[in-house]
Amino acid sequence: MKTSTFQLLILVAFGMLTLGGVVIFAMSGGLNGSGGTGPVTIWGTTDDDTMQSLLATMRQADKTTFDKVQYIRKDKATYTNDLINAMASGNGPDLFMVTQDMVTQFSDKITIIPYSSVTQASYLNAYIDEGQLFLTPQGTLALPLSVDPLVMYWNRDMFSTAGIAKPPVTWNDFLDQAPRITVLDTGNNVKKSAVALGEWSNIRYAKDIVATLFMQAGDPIVSRDASTGKPMPVLGTTPQGASENPAASALQFYTEFANPTKTIYSWNRALPESQNKFVTGDLAVYFGRASDYAVIAERNPNLRFSVALLPQIKGNSTQMTFGQLTGLSISRVSPNPNGALAVAQKLTSQAAISTLAGLAPLPPVRRDVEVDTSTNAAAAVFIQSALIARGWLDPDAAATDKAFGDMIQSVVSGKEVPSTAVFNTSQILGTLLHTNTIQN
Repeated sequence: MKTSTFQLLILVAFGMLTLGGVVIFAMSGGLNGSGGTGPVTIWGTTDDDTMQSLLATMRQADKTTFDKVQYIRKDKATYTNDLINAMASGNGPDLFMVTQDMVTQFSDKITIIPYSSVTQASYLNAYIDEGQLFLTPQGTLALPLSVDPLVMYWNRDMFSTAGIAKPPVTWNDFLDQAPRITVLDTGNNVKKSAVALGEWSNIRYAKDIVATLFMQAGDPIVSRDASTGKPMPVLGTTPQGASENPAASALQFYTEFANPTKTIYSWNRALPESQNKFVTGDLAVYFGRASDYAVIAERNPNLRFSVALLPQIKGNSTQMTFGQLTGLSISRVSPNPNGALAVAQKLTSQAAISTLAGLAPLPPVRRDVEVDTSTNAAAAVFIQSALIARGWLDPDAAATDKAFGDMIQSVVSGKEVPSTAVFNTSQILGTLLHTNTIQN
């Protein structure tokens, strides 16, 4: 009996020691038992110098977390395929950068960050509104890292020559300004253009511009089902009580700038690519991303241009533009998901985004990061644009590029009326979303 009691006491003692070891291990953070996060590899397409500088700064402040964090920059042209192939072989990164037009395709390869780890309230309070694209009923698919909003670049000399003091504020302003700025030769060929709208192939960010017009008109293109959280197409839906389809009206407006019979005729497919024409000083208004600013200034140091908010629909109380949103997602094949989460949270923290804002020519994706814009008018526009940025759950960027291009060309060529073209595009979106449905 005494022996049994002694053995029982020994077992209890060892049990307590074992439990204590588990608690100590857990408290140490330890996937590697050293108090660090362990090795974490990040893949993305962001400039290597920018990310290495960011990691170096974070490593100085928090070596425990960032000591074994590695960033590998990938080619944008092959990034999606590189990720798919690496994950299929089990050799993918722990964290990878994902944009709003990738998240649907990669949702079954992402470990959702539950609201128990990052609460919905803290997420909504921290990040710009477009960040909601990453949210699902279970948690978030990514933590926002950066945003590149669509803005309006305008040629000050072309506007002055036309006797126009200010750039357009609403889309209706183009109805008055375009005929005053655009210069046609005797053969009705465009020599100098007011704005690059109406076509597809030679307009950079054409899909983003058209999508913005749709969203400003009240058509979100894709929305999540309230009960399942899965994305579904709503493009072309006419609101109850409305007399016309918002998307069809927006498409009609866009394509009329490529119609030679209209007074606002300003663009055709024979012209140079839109950024190129703006750089040469022959395009008054170019719709580009914030990241284009440095490129334009470098390409033509003598070009006198400024930046303004994207035009809005007259009478709309809510301002809106498009934003290319990039976030950090945890790979399902990561051998270190807890370490990946710790790194993702700190790389998207106030301190990190504040550092990133000083390294990259982009506005902060967090609401609580302040940037001094007193000597930088363009930066002030970029920050305001980030706050009003929106996006949509693009199921397959390459496939929708073709669908949107076909939609525009069908109207420009007279093959289809806008309402039919929008309906056909919505059907394609439905098929793509069904194929790439978010599984989480």
